[in-house]
Amino acid sequence: MNKNKSDRRQWLLPLLAATGVIAFALLGSRFRVSYRTPLSGCVYDAGTGGASGLYQWCGRIGVPATLLEVPLWEAPQVLSADSGNVLLTMGDGPLSPSGVEGGAEEWRAIRAWLERGNALIVVTGSPGGAPSALLKELSAGAFQKIETDEPAGAPGPLSLPRAERVESRPETVDAPVTGSGSLTVEARGLRWKEPQPNADADPDGPAEKPDARTRSTATAGWRLAGDVRGGVLLRIPVGRGACYVLLDAFAWTNAGLDSGDNARVLAEILDNEVRGGSLAIDEYRHGHGRAESFLTYLLSLPGASAFLWLALAWALLFYYARNVRLRPAERHVEAERRTAQEYIDAVAQLHERARAAPLAVEAVAGRLRQLARASVERESAVASLLREADAYVEAGSRPARPDDAVRLVTQLVQLRKRFYGSRTVS
Repeated sequence: MNKNKSDRRQWLLPLLAATGVIAFALLGSRFRVSYRTPLSGCVYDAGTGGASGLYQWCGRIGVPATLLEVPLWEAPQVLSADSGNVLLTMGDGPLSPSGVEGGAEEWRAIRAWLERGNALIVVTGSPGGAPSALLKELSAGAFQKIETDEPAGAPGPLSLPRAERVESRPETVDAPVTGSGSLTVEARGLRWKEPQPNADADPDGPAEKPDARTRSTATAGWRLAGDVRGGVLLRIPVGRGACYVLLDAFAWTNAGLDSGDNARVLAEILDNEVRGGSLAIDEYRHGHGRAESFLTYLLSLPGASAFLWLALAWALLFYYARNVRLRPAERHVEAERRTAQEYIDAVAQLHERARAAPLAVEAVAGRLRQLARASVERESAVASLLREADAYVEAGSRPARPDDAVRLVTQLVQLRKRFYGSRTVS
């Protein structure tokens, strides 16, 4: 059994060391202080991929900006103005902390809200970062993969994976904007290719596939900015409102807002769309807002993540300390067991000593006799009590309850204190 415990301790320390190395490898980015962050679009993120600069810039130019702390599809219920609002959502992650994107009913409500004269701006650097259900509803499938006779594996209209970090100075190009100016965007970012009409398609033939010419007509004029690779800033008209889509992780984040004409292009869009309303920046998707559960509420408290990491570290340390010795184990020596006869004899001796009343009477009487011999005066009471004590000792009685012995010892002590006090004999 001891050998098994020793074997466990031998592999426990290497296992803990390997676990620590893996944890630091996976979570090392959380412990490093870095201003380069993923495209979060969060107002509280001061890194390259955050939107803290955009929020402060809105205050400088006089655009009323608020933070939306409810799901995107509940925005029409909390915004004060019925029209003239702009809703900005940025990021490559899900639209809510729980990963729920909303159903068809919610997106139809967003479409009706846009048709009343509001605008939605979607900024993403990843094909999966945009609300696919909403874009499918608004664009009639133009943002889905175009079904053509292209070979298998050909890229769709949105391609290229997103970068893990938004660089402060990436390789950029100037995408001309319809009207004037240009938008400084990443050279290797996403692009949207406008569907081209199929010249070989028979207009009178059966419509077995989505008609590319019809889709091209529907998307005409959507492109506001782009380059030879395709469009990067699009405007999809929806009734009296519109939905803007920016396929770039650099232009309107902290890293690129002050590059080229990026701020001016955004200012013109806000000037055209904000008409008596306000700019609402989606913060719900970044975890700032309504708690989805009690655990979400606890994790949103200040210092909650640091407390959890400290608790995990203490738990690992406690587990290590409880299972690893600080010195070699001591050999266990079993104590020799006594026999039953030895125990019986010892108990018998204790009982025999407990009945040694004559010995106690003899010792106290001897002390009093020495004091009486050293004294000039002879007390008759002392002599009488000493004779009684000598008679008790000579009898050698060992009763279970030595009442006579207790009486004699008490009287002997009292007489000694009465006649001789604290006198001693050398």
